Amino acid sequence: MGSNFGTYHNQPPTKERNMTKNIAELESAVNALTKEGKILDSIEQHYADQCTFTETDGSSRQSKAEQAEFLAGFFASLSSFDGATLHGEAVGDNFSASEWTFNMTSGDGEKIEWNEVLVRTWNEGKITSEKYYQK
Repeated sequence: MGSNFGTYHNQPPTKERNMTKNIAELESAVNALTKEGKILDSIEQHYADQCTFTETDGSSRQSKAEQAEFLAGFFASLSSFDGATLHGEAVGDNFSASEWTFNMTSGDGEKIEWNEVLVRTWNEGKITSEKYYQK
């Protein structure tokens, strides 16, 4: 009695599997920049110009330029960005999600720990929407 384990891996590549692999590689690149605190670089490199960004409260920004401006102002209000920890990520067809803890210090010296899940939609190698869910 043989095992079918690995049958999926022995099948020829399909468009869907190749797309998921590409998104996995892109997601890893985005997450690497985030870990380094290079979030604005990530937005410039990996996001579509008309990407939408939706906060937990439903408010949103409608372009990567608007998001970059928003984040630049937020980062300017901090005395330091102390690190980002990636807890896990998932990738599917035109979809990815990652769970993070961000550690920062506010301008008045208060330590901030921010736990967040980011859910991304991809199209043609660019992020077209990103939604934030805070714990």
